[in-house]
Amino acid sequence: MIDRPRPSAPVIYATSALAAGGMLTHNVLELGPAFVVDPQTLIPLAIFAALGILAARETAGRATWLALLAWSALNLVAGGILSVLPIGLFPFQPDQSLQHYGVHALYALTGVPLVVVAWYGTQASRTRSAGAQAPAPSDVR
Repeated sequence: MIDRPRPSAPVIYATSALAAGGMLTHNVLELGPAFVVDPQTLIPLAIFAALGILAARETAGRATWLALLAWSALNLVAGGILSVLPIGLFPFQPDQSLQHYGVHALYALTGVPLVVVAWYGTQASRTRSAGAQAPAPSDVR
């Protein structure tokens, strides 16, 4: 098994801020500047911040990394991709304009780095917890 290093705190903070910034940019451009102080913006921003801070701790466990991965993937897939498509999944009909597609492409692209970092975090936490449970072959006598 490949021993993956845990993502560093600056990388976690930067990718969390990038993903949150993509969501914020989407909300402002699509819904208007007033949405900066709307709960539909503030609550997700708080979740990005809380999960980023929790994951950046040296003691972050697998559950924290899985929560960050789930949150970032949800934003990428549901917010960045699915909500732009006219598939009747959401209670609104999305605008089918070039600007709308561009804003959603930006939303999706800014979410990708956090998904990757969270994935690496889950892998690092898995190898760390697996290593802590089983003794090393040299320790067995």
